[in-house]
This record gives sequence, C-alpha cells and structure tokens, in this order.
Amino acid sequence: MFKKKDNIVWGRNYKGLPIRADYRVHDLCYNLIRERFVNFEKLKVLDIATGAGAFAQKLMDSFPSWSVDINDFEKQALIKANKRFSLDLNADFGRKIIKTKYDLVVAIEILEHLENPWHFLRNIRDLLKPNGLLVISTPNGDSLLDRVFYITEGHSLYFGESGYENSVGHITEVPDWLFRKIAHSSGFQKLQLFDSIDTEPLLGIRTRIKVWIIRILFGFSMKNKNSRSINVYLCN
Repeated sequence: MFKKKDNIVWGRNYKGLPIRADYRVHDLCYNLIRERFVNFEKLKVLDIATGAGAFAQKLMDSFPSWSVDINDFEKQALIKANKRFSLDLNADFGRKIIKTKYDLVVAIEILEHLENPWHFLRNIRDLLKPNGLLVISTPNGDSLLDRVFYITEGHSLYFGESGYENSVGHITEVPDWLFRKIAHSSGFQKLQLFDSIDTEPLLGIRTRIKVWIIRILFGFSMKNKNSRSINVYLCN
C-alpha cells in the first residue's frame, strides 16, 4: 500500500523516545502551540496520552518554565514530568484531577482508540481553565484517499481490521462533521481545523492507480473533497 519511504514519516523518535504517530502531526501540534504560547513564561500543560513521552519531552525542553504533566495509563513513558497520572480515558478521569485546571491539554492520536469520544471531550473540557486550549488530532476518514478505501476495502485508511491490528486498536472513527458536534456539545465554542497532513504522496503505485481511477469516475460527484489524512484541531 505504501512506498518504502513511508518510514520517513512513521517510526521516528525524539531524543530516543519513539514518536507513535506520523511525525508531521507532532510537528504541526508543536508549531501551533509555540505560535500561541511562546511568550508565556508559566503554563500548566497536560499531555493526556503521552505514549513514550516524546511530545511532552519536546515541550519541556523548549519551555523549561512550563509545568508539564503526563497521563501514562499503559506505563510506557520514559521521561520525568511534573506529575504523572495513570488515568483510564474511558472512565471519568476528569474527576480524579479535580484540584488542577490546565491552560493547555494535548491529545495526539488518542480519540480513535477510545470507546466514547463524547465522554472524553466532556472530561477534557472540565480539566481546562475557562480560556484553556485543547490541541487534538485524529484520523480524518473523509479524504479522497479514505473514500477510495471505503470502495475497495470496505473501510477508511486507518480503520478496519488492519487499523485495529496495526495501529494498536483504532476502534472509533470521528469524521470532521461529527467531531464538531461532539466538541460543541462538550462546551468548546471555537474550533480551528488544520489540514497539512497528507498521506497520499506516500502511497505505492497500485494504490495511487486506484485513487486516480476513482477520482476520474466519481470525483465530480464527491462533496467536500479534501486530502487530509489527519485532522488537527485547536479547541477552546
């Protein structure tokens, strides 16, 4: 499905800490945070699904005066943070951090692993200060490439049995229209979508031919065509 150069975007690390996502997602999220908070000397941050801790470590290295907490439910983090939680994100985790409100919560590539995204975003909203910001990413599922996969494979690119097995349990697909409804119902008033993560250039020749054929046959009738592989949002 992918060219051999796919390992250019997957399988990278930060200071030896595995980046368990397309590294471009980490870079985009980091740049969005830096643009908005670079002049903030003090900031309370929670990396809600830290993995090995690559993103949290990058924040701590770049902004040493910030207070960065991590949630390490699977006990995989290899870093030292201000506070370390072990919260089940399918449970009422917001109630277990009642004494702390955050300026920033980061949730990179976790929503698709959870049983109830509505429940998750409600809990996140409770953890944020009134003007706090959520940076969150999740597979798009509505790109032209994903529509091709629906036709040829019966599921979008990062889901189906292969997504479950190869991506450590992708179980919940949240397209853009649904994410917006969930976020608004959870108390988020403003959403910005960023769409610079495109997987199509990494495809092997056979998959690219499929995309090309279906684009010719059905492209004229497709609504809201886009090339986003991953949706990245700022929510507040």
